[in-house]
Amino acid sequence: MNVKIEVDVAPNSAQEIAPAAIQLDTSIRHNLVETWLGDHLNALALAVVAAGFAVRVFVASRSYLNPDEAMHYMWINQPSAFIAYKASVGIAHPPLLYLLLYFWHFLGRSELMLRLPSVFVGTALCWMLFQWIGMVLGRTAGLIGVITVTFSPAMIALSAEVREYALLLCCIAAALYFLERAFREESVSQMWYFSFFLYLAILTHYSALFFTAAIGIYALTRISDSHFPRRILVAWASGQAVALAIYVFLYVTQVSKLKTAIGVWGAGFSQSYFQTAGEDIFTFTWKNTSKIFLYMYEQPHVSLAMLLFFVGGVLVLIAGDLTSRQGKPRSSHSGVLIVLPFIAVWGTAIAGKYPYVGSRHTVFLAPFAIAAVSFLLAAICRQKLWAGLVIAILLMGASNATADSREREITNENQSRAQMTAAIKQMRESIARGDLILVDMQSSFPLAYYFCGPRETIAMRSSGVGYRDFTCGGNTIVSLLLWKLSPVSFPVQFEKMARHYGLKAGDHVWLFQNGWGKTLTGELQQDYPKYRCLTPKNYGENLTVIPFVVGSDLSPRTSESNCDAPVPNSVL
Repeated sequence: MNVKIEVDVAPNSAQEIAPAAIQLDTSIRHNLVETWLGDHLNALALAVVAAGFAVRVFVASRSYLNPDEAMHYMWINQPSAFIAYKASVGIAHPPLLYLLLYFWHFLGRSELMLRLPSVFVGTALCWMLFQWIGMVLGRTAGLIGVITVTFSPAMIALSAEVREYALLLCCIAAALYFLERAFREESVSQMWYFSFFLYLAILTHYSALFFTAAIGIYALTRISDSHFPRRILVAWASGQAVALAIYVFLYVTQVSKLKTAIGVWGAGFSQSYFQTAGEDIFTFTWKNTSKIFLYMYEQPHVSLAMLLFFVGGVLVLIAGDLTSRQGKPRSSHSGVLIVLPFIAVWGTAIAGKYPYVGSRHTVFLAPFAIAAVSFLLAAICRQKLWAGLVIAILLMGASNATADSREREITNENQSRAQMTAAIKQMRESIARGDLILVDMQSSFPLAYYFCGPRETIAMRSSGVGYRDFTCGGNTIVSLLLWKLSPVSFPVQFEKMARHYGLKAGDHVWLFQNGWGKTLTGELQQDYPKYRCLTPKNYGENLTVIPFVVGSDLSPRTSESNCDAPVPNSVL
């Protein structure tokens, strides 16, 4: 018996069913994507980190060493590890990176090889931060965090330079991860892993002091709020005692001898200390915190959004800690942990001791900033992995696609390796053996690496007050103790140098200038008529080679006779 059933659907009902069916289909797709992402979250994070590694290798291979990087190399290019360590004692940085680079540079001395340690630890940072944020704030926050730290312009740049910051950040992220595991698992071995990475951070950069203080206060808060076994407390206290001993060692062997140098270093950040005669403390705090986020993300609109997400995330986390009910698991106090490093460096800026500034000097705040932002974005996305993935990609895409240059004084276009290669080739072809080469301090480091060669050990000699010199290739390189020559100081500095080194009229002097900021070529030609016939060889805006002839009065002259006429003092 066949039964035929006919359903009469009214037109209006059909119109209502269609959107509902589409919505159901979309929901099913989202659930499938969400399930897939949940099942393959670690693999996805590894893919993000691998992409970040490729980006960092590319960035590390495309530019010549800036003065700071070349300076790091000069200190470690020594006959022995002990001499390299002794050289590092005179620098306002702990010795760990220098010792690592000393042994690493035997594998290769090219720009990419010297930067690879930073590339490796900068990549490891991404994975460790993913693990820590995911453990403390949830899987969606971890996914957002790994994308953010991997593709933040500042994190990419610092992971592709011969500097301490990528290693510092990696050690901080690892310490955070192992401390959380130690508390959760009540594991002595995990606590010692935490202490080990804390020691590495301390030995990498002095700004780790803020992290050390913040993580110490946070650990005490967790300990007072829980009942950990005695063995955990002993392991933590023992680790802190060793950290204190390391700081005493660093103070005795280095910091106590660098007080003057550290004070001079801090003078360049005068606007990053709170001054009661200027703006109020709220304006100072907002303005300088904004600069910290602008440094991390470069794009103004993205950085402002990230700052607002950070503030919201911290407030929600702290509110959650304060409103936790009895009978529930104790809070992890993650809000306190995230805000403590900011409070620490902000407080020292108020006291005039350390700058609260948007630069690499406060980049140790990045893991905490990224954690708070990731937490709030995950909450906004209702912990949906696919939504967190989309919003993180959009934010970092905008940050990189429309970002302002992080280093406005030396852009990527002006730091091409081809430019340095052409400059050194021209110098070797044009500069006669015995001619003197004049540099300011920042230019002396890349010149030592590129003109003398990375295998040449540079013996920098002090030559009277205001000068240091070294010799390579039959030429004496005279370095002024000025970090950067200016058009105003150049004539006077040249004459003093010519007199000190016994130069005579007609001797040739070559000025090599490279580093932060534009060279003095344009301003000399524009503001000083006697230099209108300069024949500089410019390689971008940050690299120049200028020939000079010593005049009868020991002043710098060009080789063109029509430019040698005396110029009134009022013009000079």
